[in-house]
This record gives sequence, structure tokens and C-alpha cells, in this order.
Amino acid sequence: MQEMDYLRDILVILASSILIIVLFRRMRLSPVLGYLIGGAVIGKHGYDVILDPSQTHFLGELGIVFLLFMIGLELTFERLIKMRRHVFGFGGLQLVLTTIPITLAIQHYLELESSVAMVFGAALTLSSTAIVLQVLAESQRQSTQVGRLSLSVLLMQDLAVVPLLAILPLLTETKRDIVNILGVAALKALIAIIGITILGRLFLRPMFSFISSVKSDEVYVPTTLLLVLSAAVATSNLGLSTAMGAFIAGLLIAETEYRNKVENSIMPFKSLLLGLFFMSVGMSIDGHFILDNLLNLVMAAFILLLVKGVIIFMLCKVFRFQWGASLHSSFLLSQGSEFGFVLIGLASQQEIIGNYEAQFLLMVIAITMAVTPVLSILGGYLEDRIDSLESMDANMEFKGISDLDGHVIIAGFGRVGRVVAYMLAAERINYVAVESNAALVKKARHQGFPIYHGDLSDLDTLRSVGAQRANAAILTMDDKISLRKAVKNVAVHYKNVRIMARVEDYRHGSGIRKLGATITVPATIEIGLQLGGASLRMLGIPEHEILAMKERVRQNDYSLTHEIELFRGITQANVINHLKNNEDDNNNSTDSADAGNQGKNSNNGIG
Repeated sequence: MQEMDYLRDILVILASSILIIVLFRRMRLSPVLGYLIGGAVIGKHGYDVILDPSQTHFLGELGIVFLLFMIGLELTFERLIKMRRHVFGFGGLQLVLTTIPITLAIQHYLELESSVAMVFGAALTLSSTAIVLQVLAESQRQSTQVGRLSLSVLLMQDLAVVPLLAILPLLTETKRDIVNILGVAALKALIAIIGITILGRLFLRPMFSFISSVKSDEVYVPTTLLLVLSAAVATSNLGLSTAMGAFIAGLLIAETEYRNKVENSIMPFKSLLLGLFFMSVGMSIDGHFILDNLLNLVMAAFILLLVKGVIIFMLCKVFRFQWGASLHSSFLLSQGSEFGFVLIGLASQQEIIGNYEAQFLLMVIAITMAVTPVLSILGGYLEDRIDSLESMDANMEFKGISDLDGHVIIAGFGRVGRVVAYMLAAERINYVAVESNAALVKKARHQGFPIYHGDLSDLDTLRSVGAQRANAAILTMDDKISLRKAVKNVAVHYKNVRIMARVEDYRHGSGIRKLGATITVPATIEIGLQLGGASLRMLGIPEHEILAMKERVRQNDYSLTHEIELFRGITQANVINHLKNNEDDNNNSTDSADAGNQGKNSNNGIG
């Protein structure tokens, strides 16, 4: 009978989850708020539908483990190094400067011990990753200065969650032993990090290489579950947080080429289990408590928004962000975080904090999260009104790009340029676009794209988009004269910038490469390859054969197509023989090697 009760609880929770996700997505609100409300409705303070809440708490804790694992997957060391100034500089200062006043306020008004108040002060300092990223995606501002800053701050806060989760269980110890316990915990954490890192670097790649040989995506799911739970158990046996082990495992896998496969396989589990955690937190919410303390809750939420917003705005000005972006960032990042629910919920379960204090802090976070979409709209409106379209800073650069380093410059923002921008944004690669059509610039900027009016054939424009700090320039403009001037200017004055250009055909590309372009992509040939590939696919030719043929045509800077275009004594039979003779060589090479050797092998084609 108990098994049937357990299944009944699962059915209620799953049905509630589906309803919550659909309703709150339609209302463009974060499902986190929906899970809290749903949990409150079916919990012991609502309609008391759930018979055994302990089961949901257990599954919810697994959700935290998978959430920290996903964060580890996002935090590659290369990305942290590139963004170190704003992740560790801005983000670190925001954590410290915001934690201090909030800790003092909690200690004074809730009368908690200083160590407990400090942990919860840090918990309230965090901002909601789920809500902020969702709001940025809906407004298409991920690639703007506000989007880049938000991502940096959220990354630092995600890193801070790991030690907070590790410290939380220690708060149950006596004050006399807390220093020694922290020292022992730090030593255990260091041992765990070193051990998991060594084992991961020795066995991860061979393991994934072995399982990938079966060419089945299904095997990635149990393999990922095994890795995550093994790392979690390892740190748990050392008396540390299970989430810490999962986080380290995510960091290690992020450095391998199997990251995307692993991320796709684990995403459904993370989303479901984390939703169950928020529902379990919601089950502890008391509606009568909210009504009895409504005024105090609203005042506390307003104070939290104000304190965090003012500190973020001041830091933005210290880091020389423009006024509009500073205001928008302060509005967008001032709410509480889902990690606040995690920390406070776990603290309540472990009786580190009383029920009244836990309820109060949870409700304050929920209120601030609920008003974030409105604050974001207001911040975006103020940013658009305050910052002019082409205002320059003291260094004669466009405002809004001072934080960029190692970015990509896109010249021309028509259909081709937008596709390139979409692909860069999907991989979270910073870019800035330049377009000579003022009307198009105005429209794209209104849609949230980091675009400016100018022409890369002008040296002043190159300086204004931070070309001296850029990594690459992608030129997509149609005008051949403008393209030649832009390639020459970049190649002569900014030798650190790699140039990729869209050209008409092989002959056009040859001339552009002589001016200094690293890679040229002939539009007419690529269209032919796509049409030919689609035709072969329709006729039943295997996908791997189609891909191999495309790469053989692309090799040596499309030299084969040059002979076809000129009809210089080459016959159809010659072309077929050439493709077949080179098949073995191409099978032993990788796509990256082909791309890297385009310039070197330009004289090895037929002709």
C-alpha cells in the first residue's frame, strides 16, 4: 500500500510540474516561481495532497547535484581566463560589498549568530541565473554589454555557491570548534579536488572514446549519471557537499570534446529534479505567514533590491560602463536567487535556522524574483533613452565595448551577418557588428544586437570597435570595393586580427587572400555544395559520404572548383578520379586541420 502512496505522490508532482511549466511559460515568467506556488498549494500548508514529502526532498537534493554539474560544464578554464576581469574583479567585488550590509541587517533584525548570518547574507547576495538569462534571451540582449556583464557576475556567483554549500553543514557545530572544523574541511576539499582531477584527466577521455565507438547516444546517459553520482559520493564520504563533487566532474568534462553530448544527455534529469526541489521548498511555505507579515516582507524585498542595485550601479561606473548599461544592470541583477532557496531550504531541513526566519527569507527572495521581468523592461527602456546610438568614450571607442577583449568583429549585418552573429551568440562568443546602412543599424540595435553605424574601410571605425583587442574580423559585405579596402586596412594596421571574408567565387577569393585575408568563403560554390548535398541526401546517399565529398571540394582553398569554373582541359572523369584518389587522405585528416592548412596548401591543387 505504501508503494501505491509513493506512486500517487509522483503522479501528483508530475502533473503539477507540467501545468506549472506551461502556464508560467505562457505568462513569460520563471517556472521557479511556479514550482514554489505549486508546492505551496499541494503541501502541508495548502491542500495537503502529498502524503510523504520526504521523498520529494530526496529527489530535490539530486536536482541540486545535477544543477552544480551543469554549472561546471559551462565553466571552461579558457572562458574564465578570457572573462577574468569581470568574473573575478567585478563579480568578486559585488559579492563582498553586497554581503557585508545584508549580513549586518540579517544579524540585527533576525537575531542570528554572525556565522549563520554571513552565510545567508551571501545567499541573498546571489542573483537568479534562471530568470536573468531568460529575460536577456527574451529581449535578445545576451550579446550586449549588459548581457556580457550579467553573464560574468552570474558565473562568479555560481562559483561561490560551491563553498557555501560546503560550509552549510558546519554551521551546526559549536562556535568553539568552528575554526578547526573549517580547516579540516578545507583540507578534505583540497584532497577531493586533487583526487577527482587526477582520476578524471587519466580516465575521462579514454572512457568517452570507448563508449563513443558504439555510435549510440543512449550510452551517454548512464555514463554521465555514473560520473556525476560517483564524484558526488566521493565528496560525501569525505564529509563534504555532494554538489562539490558534481561541480568538479562538470569542470573536467567541460575540457573534453564530449561536453555537448554529455550536456544534452543530462539536461532532462537536471530540469526535472531541480523542479522537484523547488516544489519541496514550496511545500514548506505557509500562506498565513505571508498575510501576517506582508508589509515587513515587501519592505525587506525593497531594501534588498535597493542595496544590491546601488552597489552594482556603483561598480559599473568604477569599471567605466556607460550610464544606461549601468542602470539596466542594476535593475536586472538586484533580485534574489534560486540558490538562495537551495541554501535556506537545506538550512531549514538541517534546523540551522528556525521556521520563521526561513519562511521570511524565502518569501523575500520570491518577491524580488517576481518583479524582475518588470524591472528589466524599465532598465532596458532607460538604457535606450540615455545612451545615444553612436556616443564615444574618452578613448574614441564606441560606448558599450570597453569590456570586450578577444572579440569578433562582424562587418555587414544583412542576412549572412545575422546568421554568423546567431552562431557566435549560441557559443557565447563576444562580438560587435558594424553596418553602413543607418536604418538597418537602428532596427537591429532596437532588437538588442551590439551593432554600430560605420564602415571597416575607415580606420576610425576599426579603432572605435576595439580592433586592437579583437581576435577576428568576419567580412560579409556585398560591395567588392569596400571589402578590398576593409581587408587591406585590417591586414596592415591590425596584424593580430584574423580575417575571414565572404567572396563571390574562387577568383575573387584569390585576390582577397593576396590582400591579407586568412580564410575566404566563395558564396556561389557553397550554394552549389549545399544544393548538391541535399540532392544526394534525397537520392539515398549516406550522410558521411556527402560530408566527405564536401570537404574534398573545399580543400586547398576550393582549387578543384577553380578548374571546373575555367574549363581548362579538365573533364568530368578527371574530377571524379581526383575526388576518389584523395578520399583516403581526407579520411585521415580532421576538419580543423583542413581549415588551418587552407593557406599553406593553396599550391597543391590540380591545374
